[in-house]
Amino acid sequence: MTTTKSGITNSPFIGLSNFHIAKLVSDPGEGNATYEEVISIPHIREVDIKPTTANATLYADDMAIDTATATSEYELTFNVASLPLEYKALLLGHSLENGVMTANKEDSAPYFCVMFECTKRNGKKRFCKFLKVQFQEPEEKPQTKAENISYNTPTLSAKAIYRTADGVSYRQADEEAGYVEETANEWYTTV
Repeated sequence: MTTTKSGITNSPFIGLSNFHIAKLVSDPGEGNATYEEVISIPHIREVDIKPTTANATLYADDMAIDTATATSEYELTFNVASLPLEYKALLLGHSLENGVMTANKEDSAPYFCVMFECTKRNGKKRFCKFLKVQFQEPEEKPQTKAENISYNTPTLSAKAIYRTADGVSYRQADEEAGYVEETANEWYTTV
């Protein structure tokens, strides 16, 4: 019979909130990565996280003798209630002037740290932080009004890769298992 360590709980996720970003300023090969101020993007609805992995198995003597797995990146999908042009321009590196966003072929989407939290059924939270994320043009599907009201919400795709400065891709913290309150207090103020 398998038992869990004392103090660890197994509670399912039932909520998602507090979507924040911070633009990556520098990610040197040696030293520390630096970021701009943390910005809140309201009304996150859903996050989908898919690791991209490569697997290999070494065979000898007519059997598998070793296996290796490497994760190269993470495919992220964010669904938000709305995406004002100010945020869209910032995330994708487009220009915004006098309320008009312009997407130019020379634009390059910058990297960001992306932060959010998931609420568990027991009331505790899991804090998530992907440290080097680049967004792609969002999927949008406007529809005409019909007999029933239908909300059309944008979906942002992104890739999270490893930081050059330290090789870290993401961090997570649960309010259980060795948690300290400073973790939540500082999660959205520093990267």
